[in-house]
Amino acid sequence: MLSFHSENMETAGQALHDNLNEVLDDQTHFKLRETQGRAFAEDLNGRVMAWSIGETVVVLLIGIGQVLVLRSFFTEKKTSGLTIR
Repeated sequence: MLSFHSENMETAGQALHDNLNEVLDDQTHFKLRETQGRAFAEDLNGRVMAWSIGETVVVLLIGIGQVLVLRSFFTEKKTSGLTIR
């Protein structure tokens, strides 16, 4: 009877050991996936930031250009000394 209990304990211990190894493998897998996901998200964030800065610069340049064009419409043009009468 004693050997039956020790075999049961050994079997249960081995099953527990196998389950813990499986948990460790799963944790390692998920940590790796999390690291890859974080790297992808940070790269994407950098690209979005660069694109946003580029768009902001373009919008500002277009706005400045429009202001300069509108100002040129309303400035008086100086005429030369020759006047046609």
